[in-house]
Amino acid sequence: MRVRFGAFLFDSTQRELTRGGASVPLSPKAFALLEALIEAAPAAVSKEALYERLWPRTFVEAGNLHNLASEIRTAFGDPSVLRTVHRFGYAFEPAAVPDEIVRYSIVVGKEEIPLHGGTNVIGRDAGDAVVLNAPEVSRHHARLVVNGPEVTLEDLGSKNGTFVGTTRVTTPVGLREGDEIVIGKTRLRLQAMRALASTVTGNHE
Repeated sequence: MRVRFGAFLFDSTQRELTRGGASVPLSPKAFALLEALIEAAPAAVSKEALYERLWPRTFVEAGNLHNLASEIRTAFGDPSVLRTVHRFGYAFEPAAVPDEIVRYSIVVGKEEIPLHGGTNVIGRDAGDAVVLNAPEVSRHHARLVVNGPEVTLEDLGSKNGTFVGTTRVTTPVGLREGDEIVIGKTRLRLQAMRALASTVTGNHE
């Protein structure tokens, strides 16, 4: 099961929760609890059913489930992602998962150039989003396409090519924060600033 909630991706096959591609630490039991609640969402799951799933035929202290719920809330950075149903159990609230605002920029030497959503052309032309005044750079050399948290790099038929690290770009390629782009002899670095958007308020313990 792979389910995306805002900036987060839950992958039961890989046993992983990620935010913006980065792994979010969760203990095995907390992951199992989250999996059970996502499967049932938006319905609530009783504590009895959760105890039986997480600790079958085993007696555990009542506070264990509460501690796992707290761990999940901390992982998402918002307590409202889990709703406590009084005297019953818990429910996962997909609508409460915080989305992510990502702003990107290109760092060239000591200069930082903000990118805007959509297409950002890199080249020698003064009207390009990222202007590189170097003879080996084509007028419109390459372009960066920013679509929410995703950035794609594409060469625009340049004479000297576009590289990510040492790999030449021949088809559109997805970038990650910190990737080095080489245009001619100029090295650029993709930089990201992330912030969680405000979320709705829910009930929690």
